[in-house]
Amino acid sequence: MTTPRTRALVSLAATLTVTFAVGACARAPSRPALDGPAPVEVRWLTIRFDNDAREHVHVYLIGQRREWLLGRVEPGAMATLRIPTAALGESSGYFKLVVLTGEPVSLQAARDLRATATMAQPASAILSQQWRFAQGQLSPLGQWPPRGDVRRR
Repeated sequence: MTTPRTRALVSLAATLTVTFAVGACARAPSRPALDGPAPVEVRWLTIRFDNDAREHVHVYLIGQRREWLLGRVEPGAMATLRIPTAALGESSGYFKLVVLTGEPVSLQAARDLRATATMAQPASAILSQQWRFAQGQLSPLGQWPPRGDVRRR
């Protein structure tokens, strides 16, 4: 049995429509525009924090006007904590790192009497260090990020 000519054309048209519709949904790899700006790689500013205490700690960055919770670090853990971009817009540029041991999140960590804090420092000094909390002391360990082939524990 032969298919009528119009029915064959309708079937062909339907097949092509489905093929083009499915093809339109597939994405080809995008190429950068030749005239546009080069893509910008976003790199977050971070600090490395080692918690050698027996309890969890909450780490805060304290500026002149605001304080930011950087994160919670479990006992014996190392964490990379991201610095909020809003913090770097502070006009004074001096900050403290504050640690609360075994406490819930605080809305006023800078005023908490149980807090351990660094001295006020320029943002570059805080960002260029690795930090360690042990035996109730908050101390810098060395340059962050490490340069070259540096072996760590």
